[in-house]
Amino acid sequence: MVLESTLICVDNSEFMRNGDFVPTRLDAMRDAVNVVCHSRTRSNPENTVGLMSMAGPQCQVLVTLTADAMKVLSKLQTVEPSGFIHFLTAVRIAHLALKHRMGKNHRMRIIAFVGSPLQLDANELKKVARKLKKEKVNVDVVPYINYYYNTETKSEDSK
Repeated sequence: MVLESTLICVDNSEFMRNGDFVPTRLDAMRDAVNVVCHSRTRSNPENTVGLMSMAGPQCQVLVTLTADAMKVLSKLQTVEPSGFIHFLTAVRIAHLALKHRMGKNHRMRIIAFVGSPLQLDANELKKVARKLKKEKVNVDVVPYINYYYNTETKSEDSK
């Protein structure tokens, strides 16, 4: 079993109010975060999970890394939609929070739930990706979005 510190980044932008997922994207994301938290903490009692919001006036770490999944889930219920997503800033802050974890032998993982279209600079994204790869941080992105919004980015990546 692998020891792992996971920081879950949730999208709480205005796009999460959409009802294309039943009942809303935000509620569907809450259910998914619940499953992830419980699976991480049950796989090994020493695993830690944290929570972070990616939208609003600023990105915030809502719960620092903890082995108590209920702390994360109770704080997740207070998250309300506001503003626009700041994806790269959130990933950088999540990386910083993971650097200061208690168990230095834990692997680092960021799980980002994204439900709004991303307006990203390709060069900035590559810089962040290289840094995370160099420091062995695994990043999982879970999309809650219609892919037609990001057709430009997809066509550039496939070239």
